[in-house]
Amino acid sequence: MMQFAHMHFFEKKHDNLIDLAQAVLDHIPYNAGLTHVETTAIEAFEQKKGVCQDHAQVFVAMARYLGFPARYVSGYLYVEDGNHLASHAWAEVYLDGKWHCYDVSNQLFTPKCHVQLAVGRDYADVAPIRGVRSQGAEETMHTVVQVLAC
Repeated sequence: MMQFAHMHFFEKKHDNLIDLAQAVLDHIPYNAGLTHVETTAIEAFEQKKGVCQDHAQVFVAMARYLGFPARYVSGYLYVEDGNHLASHAWAEVYLDGKWHCYDVSNQLFTPKCHVQLAVGRDYADVAPIRGVRSQGAEETMHTVVQVLAC
């Protein structure tokens, strides 16, 4: 994974990180249902399929390896047709004195339609709910979020 980062990154510039984000998406096409919240960045990279949380974790790991402060962000993304109702994840990298958005899954780099809920090192830091279950079957969580405009 680190060799991949070096192959697709040349200078410490915002545009070069955008190129790296495109390379990550090319390597890990968006494919729901194949990973889970415990999937590591290395596992997602090797599996070559994943969702936004995998894209964010892989990009954060590569950015850190390349010497950038980077963080994992969770929240929601407003889209005009309203079809993006699930939670969303993206990366942010500190460059030139500010945090820059790298939404690998959607190839968006200006956070004007992103609704940030939590920031951390990885998914474990920003999980919307976490606890311990000692008995019973699996649970699912159903949420409804409506973002009216950005």
